Amino acid sequence: MADPAPAEAGPLEADNGEENDNTNDDSDSATGVSVLGSSASMTSSIMRYREENGRTYHAYREGRYVLPNDAVENDRLDLQHHLYTLTFDGKLFVSPAGRDKPLKRVLDAGTGTGIWAIDFANALSLAADDHQETLITGVDLSPIQPPFVPPNVTFYIDDLEDDWTYSYKFDFVFGRMLTGSIADWPRFIRQSYEYLEPGGWIELSDILLDLQSDDGTVSPECATQKWAGHMLEAAAIWKRPLDSCKFYKEQLAEAGFTNIEEKIYKWPSNPWPKDPKYKELGKAASCSALTRDIGPKR
Repeated sequence: MADPAPAEAGPLEADNGEENDNTNDDSDSATGVSVLGSSASMTSSIMRYREENGRTYHAYREGRYVLPNDAVENDRLDLQHHLYTLTFDGKLFVSPAGRDKPLKRVLDAGTGTGIWAIDFANALSLAADDHQETLITGVDLSPIQPPFVPPNVTFYIDDLEDDWTYSYKFDFVFGRMLTGSIADWPRFIRQSYEYLEPGGWIELSDILLDLQSDDGTVSPECATQKWAGHMLEAAAIWKRPLDSCKFYKEQLAEAGFTNIEEKIYKWPSNPWPKDPKYKELGKAASCSALTRDIGPKR
């Protein structure tokens, strides 16, 4: 079974008024110590990050993932988590996972800073008794997760593109913003299927890099569209596509998943919409590039 879920999308109305400040959702959890392990042992070489142009990059399976793993990137990942939580009206996931039977094991594929896994564990601790024993496994190439986490969360340094060798299966496989990090998506989805319990769910959420517009006025000559085209070309060269979400539905069906739903959400590129939710989304989505990459000027 599968779910990224179905669509709510009418044109957004612009607003010329003042927007409210946006705050990041930094979850603070120190209810237990994680067992930070690896299918390769945690050696000093894994912690010896590669430095390039003032940024640091993962050392384990160097080059598999193109984005940095430093403090600036970690802040971006946490902001990204906030964007998704706002998009889903406070929900951490949108699939029916856990509705028909308790979730015993959950895989957070590409966990990053671990913020989703930690928030999920904290949410479960407040839920019904049949979910409080859920074990959550977060997997990533970089050991950038916090040391103090809920006791039912474990982080592993591993490569999701390798053969999966778990001694157990999952009830829920969760993957968010993995585009650009997986070379062989059909294989990743097949392995997810093989390691799901019968009746289990997978949820994949990703961004479509091409700029979209409600009225169709964004032309191929738009600077942002040209940039997106160059990024897609570069991704094709490094063989990790940035348009993977276009093919999830078909690939899930080919792997054997049923009950597949696809839902399209909007992320405005600016804080102009009148709707408060979309205004905050637009502000959060644009503030990183404008203040962190370009830098504020007086």
